[in-house]
Amino acid sequence: MHSRQRAYFPGSPDRVLLYDAPPDEATLATIEDVHLWAPHEDPLQELPALIARLPSLIHLSVGPGAIPASLMTGLRADMLPASLRHLSLHPEQGAYTWKAGPMPRLEALTVDATFRFEPEEFPTLISLSTVPDRRGVLLDRALRLPLRELNLWNVPFDSSVFDRIAELPLLALGLLGGRTLKTLSGIEQLAGLRSLRLKNQGMLQAIRPVAALPGLERLDIQYCTRIADIDVLGELPALQELTLVGCGNIGLGDLEHTLRAGLRRTNIAATQ
Repeated sequence: MHSRQRAYFPGSPDRVLLYDAPPDEATLATIEDVHLWAPHEDPLQELPALIARLPSLIHLSVGPGAIPASLMTGLRADMLPASLRHLSLHPEQGAYTWKAGPMPRLEALTVDATFRFEPEEFPTLISLSTVPDRRGVLLDRALRLPLRELNLWNVPFDSSVFDRIAELPLLALGLLGGRTLKTLSGIEQLAGLRSLRLKNQGMLQAIRPVAALPGLERLDIQYCTRIADIDVLGELPALQELTLVGCGNIGLGDLEHTLRAGLRRTNIAATQ
């Protein structure tokens, strides 16, 4: 952050980096993770030039905070160090089109908005988290990436989403928010899945198709209150970690004890 913004920062000052009063080059060379933040009283107008001077930077998060669209549209690849592998962008609102240029070494990208891009700009991307458009253009373009992880917020599709992404060699999938998905039928096409996250899927009722995922190790279900076949959790031979939070009365019953006793890690709360 800028030094004038220090008084607004709600966290500990111990790890704060002031880009208008940076430390020496040796210290800058040790920094691997940066979260760029600004208060709403003093929004960030452009990416600080200091970011490009961090030769070991691996993770960069721009926001959440006061991040106007002008910063996003003015972003260029040469403003970022070649070491960067994980980029997380949190613009205030709307859709975002990538115009920064190619990022040939980027491995993980999070964009908290509807995102438009050309696959050729991210040839090594293996993790993508974003808001899909209703037409599914983003998913069609994602098929041309070597993705192993895909997280979608505000999912506007029904179970046809699994048909659309069936060609991706996914190990992890997150469907986080939406009111169109009623069944996981079709997810068996993603036979390589090791991790599945389902959150705020208000209409989801049938999850039994997960039994067709032989390698599913981690299952995270939150605030899905209409599930009618939760007993399928007892039929997942590879399952090791389970989160089941905020799902209400979905008939878990005695299965909870079995799951807690048999799994390596469980987090079951506000679900019965």
